[in-house]
Amino acid sequence: MKKIARIIVVLNLIFCFSTYTFAHGGNITGWKDKNSDKIISSDGKYYGYHNKDGVRHYHQVVWNEESNRWNIVDSNIYYDRNLNVTTFEELSKNNEETEIIEVKYSEAVDGDTAKFETNGEIITVRFLAIDTPESVHPTKEVQAFGIEASDFTKEKLKNAKKIELEFDNNSDKTDKYDRYLAWIWVDGELLQDLLIKEGLAKVAYLYADYKYTSVLQESEKIAKEEQKGIWSGEEENNYNEEENKIISNGEIKGNNEIEYIEISVIGVVIILVSIIFEYIKRKK
Repeated sequence: MKKIARIIVVLNLIFCFSTYTFAHGGNITGWKDKNSDKIISSDGKYYGYHNKDGVRHYHQVVWNEESNRWNIVDSNIYYDRNLNVTTFEELSKNNEETEIIEVKYSEAVDGDTAKFETNGEIITVRFLAIDTPESVHPTKEVQAFGIEASDFTKEKLKNAKKIELEFDNNSDKTDKYDRYLAWIWVDGELLQDLLIKEGLAKVAYLYADYKYTSVLQESEKIAKEEQKGIWSGEEENNYNEEENKIISNGEIKGNNEIEYIEISVIGVVIILVSIIFEYIKRKK
């Protein structure tokens, strides 16, 4: 019985140690640095990321002063790059092979819409995840940098040797106007990103975790800092901010760190019971 009791004690010590050491929060990038640039702040909350099966995802985190680390609030709640609540299955879609087709340039409608030829058919394509100033809208006046954005798109597409459309797994293939929604690759460069970098477009219409959203957002951040194009002054106020929609839902449901503490407490109780049991046996 003494051997059994000792085995129980050892097993429980290993269990408690592993439970605390390998808590999910330990895998968050920058988890030991309170000022880590890997931790994102949004609306007074903090988020950290790591990878699972090669898929990057985010969790809400809180800084623990006692343990000097970032703790995950709930490891069962996943966030995408835009900090929208999602599922791991949904995030994994972006790692799947996407549909890419090569097309020929037909004409540019404006900065974020163009027509292409594929299989003898002319299709209209709305550039995914961006919005350029209006230049040909039937009910709106020409906005600042609208003409520049339209000319930029026209020049890039007209002079391109190879144009490809990439359809995002997390997006509908067409919109309510039956326009195709796609990433536009021009000689190996992402046209959406080129427009953002020049300050001729903003990141917009984010209804899911699209494949290159984080790339565009980083470029937009730099364009704003450098005050390029639409970010150069009052022009940025001419945009209709309501069009920049980001759908989010769900709430934080619990504290994952508490779960680990509760499990550890149970382990300690079992150890104490085992010690008491062995002590009683010795007395007998």
